Amino acid sequence: MNEGLPGGSMPDPPKAEQPLIPELERYRVGFRWAKGEIQNLTASIDSATYNARPAEKAWSAAECVEHLSATAREMIPALDAGVARARENGWLAHGPFEYGRFEKWFARQAGGDQLPPKRRFKTPKLYHPPHRTYDMDDAVLEFLALQDRYIETLQLASGIDLARTKVPSPAMSLLKLSVGQWLVSMEGHQRRHLWQAGEALKRVG
Repeated sequence: MNEGLPGGSMPDPPKAEQPLIPELERYRVGFRWAKGEIQNLTASIDSATYNARPAEKAWSAAECVEHLSATAREMIPALDAGVARARENGWLAHGPFEYGRFEKWFARQAGGDQLPPKRRFKTPKLYHPPHRTYDMDDAVLEFLALQDRYIETLQLASGIDLARTKVPSPAMSLLKLSVGQWLVSMEGHQRRHLWQAGEALKRVG
């Protein structure tokens, strides 16, 4: 599998999808939506528009997408490792799952349920996009491939106890969430920043 996703290379086709429990299916719908949204956002713009900042300290659409891809590059392997550990330990269940109050709060804050978002967080250095010019075609291809990887992770996670299996944040090891709440956080986080990318394009267009 082309996990490195080098610039310019075509992503591998996604594996055949399998039926999922309702919770995981909701996330799959969200990752599929992200694939369509990035293509809608970039369908009729040029590279200069994609990379233009709407204000000096505001992210360009390119930086929003790079932030999401940087997050996915780290989170997907971490989630896959958590899923593998759950299977090794026999932590299997089909839900519905109950999650802790803090986890649910974190997922709400990271997500895109309220747009524009009411709360902002400082971006961890690991996920901060460098201020440079990005190749739009390469960035879109990588983003699409990462959505397929997220969907593969959902399929791998089918049947494990999504609430019991904890995964530390690659950017902050003390922050540990269940696989289920990381997945809802990542899906919502993408909606939030794709909205931000769209707003940036409106302001520079």
